[in-house]
Amino acid sequence: MATYPLKVLRRRQESEDAVSLWLDVPNDLRTAFTYRTGQFIAIEEEFDGEEITRQYSLASVPGLDEHLHISVKRIPGGRMSTHLVDSVADGDLLEVVTPRGRLYTPSQEPRHILLLAAGSGIVPLLAIARDALHSGAGHRVTLVYGNRHTDSVMLREEVEALAADGAVVEHVLSRPDPSWTGARGRVDPAYLESRWAQWTAECGLPVSAYLCGPEAFMSDAEEFLTAHGVGIDDIRKESFDLVLDDDGDEADLLVPGDAPAAEPEPCTLLTAVLGGENIEVTPEPGEPLLSALLRVSDDVPFSCQEGTCSSCIVKLTEGQVGVRPGVTKTLRPADLEEGLILACLSRARTESVHIDFDDI
Repeated sequence: MATYPLKVLRRRQESEDAVSLWLDVPNDLRTAFTYRTGQFIAIEEEFDGEEITRQYSLASVPGLDEHLHISVKRIPGGRMSTHLVDSVADGDLLEVVTPRGRLYTPSQEPRHILLLAAGSGIVPLLAIARDALHSGAGHRVTLVYGNRHTDSVMLREEVEALAADGAVVEHVLSRPDPSWTGARGRVDPAYLESRWAQWTAECGLPVSAYLCGPEAFMSDAEEFLTAHGVGIDDIRKESFDLVLDDDGDEADLLVPGDAPAAEPEPCTLLTAVLGGENIEVTPEPGEPLLSALLRVSDDVPFSCQEGTCSSCIVKLTEGQVGVRPGVTKTLRPADLEEGLILACLSRARTESVHIDFDDI
């Protein structure tokens, strides 16, 4: 992937194992680093001769913040997170991939923006909360933030500022000290049930829910929300530990394009728009789009190649593809109907396929 050196302007210790970093984007890279609220950047670093790339959500909001802002929590055994938390200092340069992702699409109609975060999952949800509060659309914002104890709360200053701007902010601690007077336990279905009636009565607006944290936490929350009438397209998730629940043998989901043929046609031309330029390749039969593109270009955005990081999200503009059903862990039915796919999980089904990395 193409990376660009960005300088660390400021470092702030969030907790013993977490840090915030503000990155400067020079004028000549402003266009390349144009981003939307809720997106993420990828950082690339070499460790013992091996290049490692990891994604980090942006806490900053375009139009409100001058610099890119990420917050990183150390993961046990994680080389990149340990490096960023323990070693990176003001003035250091990081090799950064331009912003990607499609977590948040602002609504122009008033909504109840319900944000459920656990641990470092606060990062993209903080940005969404700030965007919604400053949008002028009349949104109501409720943020529920789960942690173990007060010392593990990240972005405390920014989270408390949300309350001053009109958001409802609820902290839930699973291992608080005796002096804690707030909610105790976890942000689980029992907690959501205890608060749901009050949230909906006070707000009276349709819910748009955003979830970020461990996969089990989000799955439980999603099940609760759908059972209480929130449509699946109104629930968005950002996962840090997603594991696909398909083995690749299930029938593909067909994503827009030409009418489906009885049998997939061999693809002779896959064209991808990236950075305003066309990349062309002929995929092997059954080959994922991402794998085919990586044979001819080093600039294609990717990381895990397993459908978990969303780095390779792309817009299908011509032709038809089959997508592994595990994609629904990341993308919603409305996304697929729009033609959004993950290149690593998608295979061409028509003679010609055209995709666009820039149009997301």
